[in-house]
Amino acid sequence: MKKLISVLLLFITSVFAFISLNGCGNEDIVTNNPVTSTKGVFVLYEGAFGQPQSYDYGFIDVTNDSVYSNVYQNSNGGAALNSFPNGMLLSGNELYISAQGTFGQPGSMYKINSTNNQLITSSPSVGNNPYNFTFANGNIYITNTGSDFVKVTDMNFGTVIDSLSVGFNPADILFAGGNVFVGKQSFTFENSLAIINSSNQVNKLFFQGPPVSIALNSGKVYISTFGYKKIFAVDASTAQLVDSINTPVTQAGIGYLASGSVNTMYVLGTDTAFQYMEGKSVYKVDLVNKTIDPGFSISVTGTDVIYGIDYDAVENRIYTAIAKGNNNGEVRVYDPSGTLLKTYSDIGGKYPRRFAFKY
Repeated sequence: MKKLISVLLLFITSVFAFISLNGCGNEDIVTNNPVTSTKGVFVLYEGAFGQPQSYDYGFIDVTNDSVYSNVYQNSNGGAALNSFPNGMLLSGNELYISAQGTFGQPGSMYKINSTNNQLITSSPSVGNNPYNFTFANGNIYITNTGSDFVKVTDMNFGTVIDSLSVGFNPADILFAGGNVFVGKQSFTFENSLAIINSSNQVNKLFFQGPPVSIALNSGKVYISTFGYKKIFAVDASTAQLVDSINTPVTQAGIGYLASGSVNTMYVLGTDTAFQYMEGKSVYKVDLVNKTIDPGFSISVTGTDVIYGIDYDAVENRIYTAIAKGNNNGEVRVYDPSGTLLKTYSDIGGKYPRRFAFKY
């Protein structure tokens, strides 16, 4: 259920190719059976094209080391999320999720009680294809990857406060140092990082490759530039470019960034010309010495792909989301040296994508 959001082919051919009509299968849905989640890890899965029951999330309970799948449907009477959920953040006890929906059409935002996993409120009208979001200035800033806008709403999505043009295919987004930083999809026509200040004015920094992922570490915002294979550093407060790091990886490009401990960044090496969210290897970058750790290794083989990475700062663990084609994906957990600690093969959903840590 990989949704190869080859939207690049979308704007280049005016077709949004959600590739992945494979298999279906969420066999663990039990309606009206709410899941209680107190301490652990939420795992959002993107789902498969045309399979409404596949759009959901799981929960890893770290207290008893158990896994719950299809949590939203099990906790909300069988109701499914909109298609292709891609963004997930925790704010206090509330879990927020964005779902793209049909390309070129309004997607959905969800606000969920993260303890009983029941819906608090949702909105189907936050712009075309809400992809990811961040919290800033008491509001939510939501990228609309099917357009060139970031929508600004209140925390309940009830009012669209502003609509900001930031360049085509906005995707990753981060609030830091009083500014909102907005990256792009790998197929964008504009290789710019949009920077939104506290007055919602937009400025841009331009790169030689699409800025596909953004992460904060030690007061700097780091940006990966896909096929250009460089990580750039921007001062979070001044929004000025201050440094760059070469990443001579063997893959076609670099994609997701996950901020680790101080001055450490994890970066996904990607294998195809357009897919910045899929790769076979994760690299560890020393941000001070500007080097890749030669002794660190996280990789997958065969048809498996790494579809998402994140870092648990509380437990000092690296989480990787592994997509396994027509089969349900899994989650693998590593220590900072790259040693595999745990594999959750029963996560219950295809194309696991994002993590949110609850403690």
